Parts: sequence; C-alpha cells; structure tokens
Amino acid sequence: MPYTVLDLFAGGGGFSTGFQMSRRENETFEIITAVELNKDACDTLRAHLGTEKVIEGDITDPQIKERVVAACREVDVIIGGPPCQTYSLAGPSRSGKPEMREALRTDPRNTLFRHFFDLVDRIRPRVVVFENVEGITSKQLNASSEDELSHKDQVAIEVICDELESLGYSTRLEGDFTRRYQILNAVNYNVPQQRKRVIIIANRLDRVNPMVNEKNTDRPITLKEVLGNLPVTLPKISSNNMDKLKNMDVILDNLDRCLNSVVSSVKMLKESYSNQIEVQSDEFNNILAYLNDESFKLKDSKRSRTDKLLFLEGLLKGYNELLQIYTKRYFSDEVQQFQLSRAHNFRDVVIFSMMRPGTSSAQFINKESQAYDSFLDELYPYDRTKHIDTYVKHSWDKPSNTILSHMEKDGLKFIHPDQPRTFTPYEAALIQSFPLDYQFCGGRNAQYRQIGNAVPPLLARSIGESILRLLERIE
Repeated sequence: MPYTVLDLFAGGGGFSTGFQMSRRENETFEIITAVELNKDACDTLRAHLGTEKVIEGDITDPQIKERVVAACREVDVIIGGPPCQTYSLAGPSRSGKPEMREALRTDPRNTLFRHFFDLVDRIRPRVVVFENVEGITSKQLNASSEDELSHKDQVAIEVICDELESLGYSTRLEGDFTRRYQILNAVNYNVPQQRKRVIIIANRLDRVNPMVNEKNTDRPITLKEVLGNLPVTLPKISSNNMDKLKNMDVILDNLDRCLNSVVSSVKMLKESYSNQIEVQSDEFNNILAYLNDESFKLKDSKRSRTDKLLFLEGLLKGYNELLQIYTKRYFSDEVQQFQLSRAHNFRDVVIFSMMRPGTSSAQFINKESQAYDSFLDELYPYDRTKHIDTYVKHSWDKPSNTILSHMEKDGLKFIHPDQPRTFTPYEAALIQSFPLDYQFCGGRNAQYRQIGNAVPPLLARSIGESILRLLERIE
C-alpha cells in the first residue's frame, strides 16, 4: 500500500508530481486529494491526477474545508506552501512567544497560514511538509554563510515551527537539533535552475526529521543539457504601434545596424543547429533569405523616418508570414501555445540579438562593465532609477535563474542563450524539471503562472524520498 498524500495549494502539480516520482525500495506515494483555487491549475491537476482527486475551491470556505477533511481523514502526509502575504512577524524580540503564534493565525493577511494549520490539526497526518519562498525568512541570509540564517532574519519561520510544535509535531532535524528547517537550492537536486526554497518537515511521532540529501554533488545541470536539442523557435515580431515604441528613433536612425544584428542572429542558428532538420529546411532557409534580401535593400538608401517605418512594417509582415509557414510545418496546432515563443517587439528582438550570453542590461548600461555596449545603452528603454536588470540573457553552460510566475507578464529576465526571444512555457517547464510530456492547461500566461509558482518536481522527489526514509523508520 502506498503512503497517501494531501496536496494543499497544489498549483500546477509540481509538488504532487515529485512525490509520485519518489521511490524507496517498494514504498511509494499516492496523491489522494489536491486542493487548488485557480481553475486553469485545477484543469492541469485533473489531467494528471484524475477529476475525482481534485478539489477546486478556497480552503477558507467552510464547505470546501469539510470536503477536504472528509476525503483525507486517514492521510499519511500533508504537503503544501501557503502563499505568504506579509513578513510582519519578523520581530526578533518576540520570537516563539504564544502571542506571535496567535498573530500568525489571526492576522487577516495570513489567513491561508491559519487554515493550513487548521487542516493539519483536524486531519492529524503523520508527517507535514511545509514549503515556502526564501522570503519567509525575512529575505536576508546570514552574510557569513549561504546555508544559515541569522537570528534576526529567521523569526517568521521559527514562529511557524513553533505553531507546528504546539500542534504536537516535532520539527527537530537529524544531525543538528538546533535547526528546525532547511534551505534547499533546487540546483543541487538535478534541477537546471538556481531556486532556493525553505522546507519544514514535521512528524507527530516525536522522531527527528531527515535532512534532504543533495543529488548532484559534482556540478549543476546546465541549460544546454536540458534545452539544447529542442526544435528552433523564432518569435513573431509585432509591428503594432511601432511608431510609439520607446527609443524607436534610435532604431530608425540605425536601422541597417539593427536589422543586420537580427539577420546575423538567425544566420548563426544555421551553424549552431546544423544537425536539426527544421533549421536546414526550405521553410527556415526562406526566412533567412528573405531577411537577407530585405536588409540588402536598405543599404546605401536614403529614406525618411516615415519611409523607414513603412519599410520595417512591411518587412515584419513578410517575416511573420514566412514564420507561420515554418511553424505550421514543425509544430502541431496542439503544442503551439506551449512550445512557441510569445510575440516580441522589434526593439526587444534587436536587444536580444546584440546581448552577449550570460549578461544582463545592468552590465550593458554600466560603463565600468566588460559587457558595456554604448548602442544598447542608448537603446535601453526603462527608467534606470528603478530598473537596470530588466534584460537577462542566459548562458548554455550554466543553470537558469529562478523561474518566476512574472513570466506571464514578460519574459525579459529569461532570454534564450542563442535564439532572439524569451523562454517558451515548455522550456520553462523543463527548467523546472517537469517531465517531457507534462501538459499545462489554460492560455500561455496561465501556463507561465503555474510553472513559475511550482515546486520543481525533482526537488520534490528528493523531499519525498526523505519522507519515505522517515516513514520507514517509524514503521
């Protein structure tokens, strides 16, 4: 019999997927219920777990809560990470006092914490796994170590540990009884991504809780290993309201240079992906030949600003038509929303093409940086007093930065290492370590949100294997 699991705040199913992947000898987990408020995420869960296992609704609703309790009375493990709305608990002089636990339960901004603990108290699983963002520790790490938090900054998480212990759960960790939580970086668990998460493992049988063992101790998994063999995806380039695009005058005054940078970027893909059939196809060659021909027409021609704008609009229209033919040939209608790039404006595509892999706009606008670029500095469109690292171009030989749900708004911090675009939902899901065939429901933005909010399944699998080790000791 597998151990049973209730997944609260289940999102797109990263935590659940990892626990289902966990194995220890003959022991496994079964997700018997997943609770989630967002409809698109629930559709994703239903597709992977089955309709009968998903409860769509708000756990603050008494009826939803009763359904959860009724379905999970004998559950072995509760997993989940309530979204944290406030860090107001971070007052070091009050750490661990009963009034702080009461504040955690009663502060309206922490409603989800209160209901999470209420369900733990009513269901009484043998083990609880609490996951949250590193910010739950008041955002600051101890300057002397990446793995330890200073006393000043660990208060919120300590209050949560106190609350679990007040419910009868031990949060002690094996090997170090002074610590009650772990900070795990997904990059140490075969996830090609720097992503730190705070994990509390607690059990109600007064045992010490296991440390989650790291998997890859030699080196991190790189983006090249995960994304390097995917079909080449070129972005649609939008021409809507192009005349009003910020710094468009810089583009038009240097149109030849800008267009050549994009052409060169596409041309390099012919060499970098010489073994992939889609890049050697007539459809791809037609795109490259068209861009070459149009850029040649621009050389040595004297055009007014209006003429240049009309020329560029016509060029982009022709490019997008050829791109549609290429896309239809190599990407089925069913996967296009998941595997294709969002549209980008021409200015951003120029910036993507000119940036060096492994650099950011904070570097190319900084005259003291080796990656400084005077043209990109001039082209940068954002307020420098608020945003300097808006653009981040990743590198093949390193893991990704933390995948964020903000990707639903724009993906400028997630520029592909050599294709002039940002990561697709499919690429973001692979970076999060979801299985190759894992499908997310909803539109592209809904998919980015689910992926960005997820616990990486390979990290969750390692946590699950630690829980199996604990349950084995208990048995």
